[in-house]
This record gives sequence, structure tokens and C-alpha cells, in this order.
Amino acid sequence: MSTRTAAIVIDDFLSDDQWNYVQNNISEYMNTPEFVENRNDPYPSCVTWIREKLSTFNFFNEHWNTNLDTWSYINTLPPNINRESLGTGYHIDFGGFVYYIHPTWNSSWGGHLLFQECDVDKIEPKPNRFVWINPNVPHGIEVVNDTATHNRITIVGWPEGCVEYPDATQQINITY
Repeated sequence: MSTRTAAIVIDDFLSDDQWNYVQNNISEYMNTPEFVENRNDPYPSCVTWIREKLSTFNFFNEHWNTNLDTWSYINTLPPNINRESLGTGYHIDFGGFVYYIHPTWNSSWGGHLLFQECDVDKIEPKPNRFVWINPNVPHGIEVVNDTATHNRITIVGWPEGCVEYPDATQQINITY
């Protein structure tokens, strides 16, 4: 297995007050029967908070302000929908992030972020977890199974000109 760093994981990403706001504004996403991609509440506040939080870690690049809103969304992934059905089940982007905003998650429900040829094979979709995916890393999404009591809900973004964080010194609160 390669030792390439797949991702940076930051748990308890938003403050309690911010997290409570998110939880009070996601009911429309909880049980949608199909994949949804939009920018309704709590998206605008979350993107602002993501920018602020990443800036505190010196992860945010100012030039992302011009395109982050173009390349970021709230996504819902209901059970039994395979977002990786084309090709090998993995894809490569130019870097980006996944922020999990569902209220609870049981690992047995699936929905893990999957990696190939990296230091980890998968990362659990824990609530209030932010994952920065390094550029050119093969990754995919495990299907959520039908035992899940609600959808896997995320805010995802692919800001142009992403930066690779190559070593463990950039990893904060890592738990896989």
C-alpha cells in the first residue's frame, strides 16, 4: 500500500452553536428519495463557516472565494444509490472537501469515503466531520445501505487550484 496521504480529517469542525444551526435547518434533506444537490439553508452559513475555519488553520486560499460557490453544494445520498456506478467505483478530482452534516451515523450503514493507493482505505462519515481530499487521489463513496434511518448529508466543494497537504503534521483530530 502506498503511503500517500489521502485526506486530512478534522472532527468537531463547527462550534456547538453553528452545529445546532445546521441541525435545525436540514430536515428537508433527511429522507429525500433521490440524490439532491442544491444550495438551500444551511448551505450559505456553512460555506462562510468553512472559509473561516479553514483560514484559522491556514488551509484556505483567498483565490477560492471566486469559485467556491460555483463548485460546492449540499448533497444527499439516500440508501441504495451508487454514485460511483460508472467505471471502477473511484474517481479523481483536483482536490476538495466533504463536510458531514447529518445528525447521526452508524458505521454499519455504509456511506464511507473510500480511497485507493493511499494511507487509508476508508473514512467514516461521522457527523460534524470535515475531510479535505488531496488532489489526484482516487476516491469514491460506499453505497448507503437500507438499514440507514436517514440520508448521508454533506456539503462538498472542489475549489480551483487545490493544495496538497503531504504529511501528518497537517492532520488534526484524526480518527478513521
